[in-house]
Amino acid sequence: MATKNMTQPTVSIIIPFYNEDEYQLSIALSSINYQIGINFNEVEVILVGDGGKQLENLDDFAVFNNLNIHYKYFTNSGGAGVARQRGMGMASGRYYMFVDADDEFYYDGALLEFFNAVKDGDHEVVVAKYIEQGRHADGSYFYLHNEPIWSAAYAKWFNRDYVARMDLHWLDDVRIFEDVYFCSMAIELASDVVWLNSFVYSWLYNEKSTVRDPALKFNIQLDQWAKMNKYYLRKIKERAPQKLAFDFGNSVATLFYWQKQNPGYDAAALDHEQQLMLKENADLWDSTQGIMQQQLQALHKPGSQYENYDISDFRDYLAHYEALLKN
Repeated sequence: MATKNMTQPTVSIIIPFYNEDEYQLSIALSSINYQIGINFNEVEVILVGDGGKQLENLDDFAVFNNLNIHYKYFTNSGGAGVARQRGMGMASGRYYMFVDADDEFYYDGALLEFFNAVKDGDHEVVVAKYIEQGRHADGSYFYLHNEPIWSAAYAKWFNRDYVARMDLHWLDDVRIFEDVYFCSMAIELASDVVWLNSFVYSWLYNEKSTVRDPALKFNIQLDQWAKMNKYYLRKIKERAPQKLAFDFGNSVATLFYWQKQNPGYDAAALDHEQQLMLKENADLWDSTQGIMQQQLQALHKPGSQYENYDISDFRDYLAHYEALLKN
């Protein structure tokens, strides 16, 4: 489905969805349709149905007369990352932008911020700030004004040519932390990142979202984080080997705190994935012990979220993973 013909757009806005219906999608689409100060011939919107609900009444979207909307439904659900990758395969814009189906732009000048950032030339990644909507126990909402975040898909433009040059893809076997891999990797490898001092995106509260749904146990799926990290370090080794030692040591130190912060994780599954990662980088273990200790202290500094954690057992933690490495 396309609402009108157009030349190559500047940005392709990719919206993956699973169970959202036409009404729910209209919230995100409306926030795009009523952007100001931009030429809508430079924008295309791609809806990617990732299994789940299939749209039936596309005519409902005719009200968004500014938008060029494409829609494709895939019967086999691959998760948000796979859906975004499929959307990239359909896209023709110079930049990719990802909007979750249950979110919206923060204000009507949000897209203009990005267009202004690239009007004088291409950049590899453009990153802006976002608003987070939360909910109190009594059901009322609160809002946090957050700084730009490396690891989430929202509030970013990714240059199409740069993504192709770095051979970046969304992981097809990691459904949680998949955006940590793609987005952090894109920024880590980039030499031209623009950081916008503007709030452009609203991450709306959805109790059934991947991060917030208790049934999905996002915070305790540390084995999936370790699996993602294996791919991350593999890509760093290929594209930026000078960063590998630090990233490896930092990941080991960070996982120490995450295990303490998220009790209830599957220890056997985590050991399995972490062992695979360690064996791929076995030559780094001895040489990065200093980095691990430095990052342990850096993450423990006053004012950090980990400052009150007991770190006296860090040596035991390292011994455990050293044993896995040598097994």
